[in-house]
Amino acid sequence: MNLIDTHCHLNDPAFGDTLPDVIERAKAAGVGAFVVPAYDMDSLERTAKLAALYPDSIYPAYGLHPWFLNECVDWDILRSFIKRRDAVAAGEIGLDFSPECPPAEIQIPVFIRQLDIAAEFGLPVLIHCRKAYDQLYGILKQYAGRLKGILHSYSGGKDAMARFIELGFYISFSGSVTRRNARKYHRTAENVPPDRILLETDAPSIATETTVASAVEPRHVLEVAQKIAELRNLPLEEICRLSTENALRLFNRLPRTLEY
Repeated sequence: MNLIDTHCHLNDPAFGDTLPDVIERAKAAGVGAFVVPAYDMDSLERTAKLAALYPDSIYPAYGLHPWFLNECVDWDILRSFIKRRDAVAAGEIGLDFSPECPPAEIQIPVFIRQLDIAAEFGLPVLIHCRKAYDQLYGILKQYAGRLKGILHSYSGGKDAMARFIELGFYISFSGSVTRRNARKYHRTAENVPPDRILLETDAPSIATETTVASAVEPRHVLEVAQKIAELRNLPLEEICRLSTENALRLFNRLPRTLEY
């Protein structure tokens, strides 16, 4: 097995003292690679250092998450990271119109500018979206044919999914889908086309049915795969293979040695 956790924050300070053990446990479980997105200005350099320390397993993405846009954006620095040769994507970027987040008039221009940079350098985008799917679609359709990416830990529902897939986007599932009563997520997982399924943990941010968020590690991506296999009545190996093949197709800077 050679599974890829397509979205995990091993750059979170919560992993500071335990990262070698976290990576060892993941590899023992068959999870051999981790796409690690930055999320604020401080995490850009931290992410780059981790990628240099673990060049055969940590693959970085660089971007600014909508939660952190009240701080000053240094566009020269951000652009210098996104254009790095080690970057496999631009992210984590997106829109979040929850009441506690920065206002839309701040989020949208920053999001669009990051999309422009990603398109310029031919990188896929890792997108966070909450309470903003209509606005997200309206923006992304302007990039049709120029930009692909992932709707990470997708929560938009089965019916909205098709329009993003038509734009070239992949649908990623996190621990949310493992929860017993998460019927909305289950319906999406049952209906996503097999060539658009991706697996992630978003560690240490999203709980699974068995594990609280703060204890989630990349090895728990297997629990996500197991739930989707159950929902689709397919072997676990098939779901893992599909996710790895799809990730390698999207992240064209990942090494082919990661093939399932």
